[in-house]
Amino acid sequence: MSLSFDIKRFGKLVRHDVHRCSPRFSIVGQMLISSLLFVPMMVVTQSFVGSTYGSGYRLLLVVTESVAMASQIPLLLYTYVSQKKKRGDIYFAMLPASKLEKYLSIVLLSMVLVPLALTVANIAIDSLLTAVHVPLYHKYLWQSDALDMISLPKLCCSALAFIGPTFGFIYVNAVRNKAWRIIMCLLLLLWMISGMFVALIIEVAEIDIPLWIIIVAEAALAALMAFLGWNKMNRIGY
Repeated sequence: MSLSFDIKRFGKLVRHDVHRCSPRFSIVGQMLISSLLFVPMMVVTQSFVGSTYGSGYRLLLVVTESVAMASQIPLLLYTYVSQKKKRGDIYFAMLPASKLEKYLSIVLLSMVLVPLALTVANIAIDSLLTAVHVPLYHKYLWQSDALDMISLPKLCCSALAFIGPTFGFIYVNAVRNKAWRIIMCLLLLLWMISGMFVALIIEVAEIDIPLWIIIVAEAALAALMAFLGWNKMNRIGY
């Protein structure tokens, strides 16, 4: 059963994991809801220090906040994966699903469902504040001039800077060595932060490095993290 895949069984597992993200039943869900206040609070804070930024600044905050929170889902929601004892939830080994289905459920929740939900919620809140003419909210996010700077290579760099570290956090969550976990988390956070802005830094600094080289390197690292994560979870023995 470790490598089997049944769509109905997988659907039930995904619903189970989504249910665990509910603010009503989970601290993680409450954290996700609370994170939606991050962008408005940053905008208000900048007004107190006398700085005024446009919709491009808010768009950057929305993307950064959504990506940062979603990438932590493996560590926040699945902390019990590498634990030997049951911690108030259905023990991972007892879930009626194969190893492959469990791994894919974590990937789907971390890389698709949570980032999509956070992005949509952030955009909805931002649009509402813009519609009621809240100070500093002068343009909708889709009217930002920053969108003109986006290109397919830059988008690929940023996407891989989210996908790769998230695969890495899935791997780290299954590691029991605390020292190695800390080192890996720091490296993955560094990768995510630098990777999100590397294309912009290269353009502003006029560094002569083709973006496709960075894309290939990040894609290779992302594939390695995916392999390590799957291999580690597969060896845990569930």
